[in-house]
Amino acid sequence: MNLCVDITLAIQEDRMSHGTRPLEDVLDDFAESVNREGTSVGALVHSFEDRSLGAVLVILSALLLIPVIGGVPGAADVIAGLILIFIAQSWFGKKGVWVPKFIAKREIGEDKLNAAIEKARPWAQRVDKLLKPRLSGLVRNWPARLLISVICAVLAASVFILGFVPFAMTPAAAAILAFGLALLGRDGLLALIGYLFVGGTAVAIWHVWGIVF
Repeated sequence: MNLCVDITLAIQEDRMSHGTRPLEDVLDDFAESVNREGTSVGALVHSFEDRSLGAVLVILSALLLIPVIGGVPGAADVIAGLILIFIAQSWFGKKGVWVPKFIAKREIGEDKLNAAIEKARPWAQRVDKLLKPRLSGLVRNWPARLLISVICAVLAASVFILGFVPFAMTPAAAAILAFGLALLGRDGLLALIGYLFVGGTAVAIWHVWGIVF
């Protein structure tokens, strides 16, 4: 089993070193899923079921960061909830994520999703040029990946509080995005950047808590 994992990681790193497009490929796959499955929450969940946690974190956090999606009332809470569900799924190794029907039927909107994907594409191309395996000890071993998933769960939960103030959830979403990219590209430098955004999220929570409560 460990040999298979090592071989898989080696193949992924070799592809990374030869100029593949891990983030843009994720966007392309997601765009195909949107066109094929539809834009209800249930359809999106189904399209994510067989993806790696890194890819799911990248897609969902990117949606949080794009105002046309994250600014829709209630959308941020739904996306944060999906992040929590998929992280829990990664912990227990389960397939087939269940979501309540009233959430599964909720439509995000094909036009908005496609617009978000196209806005994200130039950024994906830039990030792909920078993404490469480095400082792998921060992302490759099991304890490091578990720590990242736990932190991302806490960050996703924080969105339910930060969502009361416009743009306050930006550091949390940016941290989840950085961690997702770190897992996707075996890039420990991006994990470090994610930890920096965690500090920014803590400050944001402190300020929002004082305003709202």
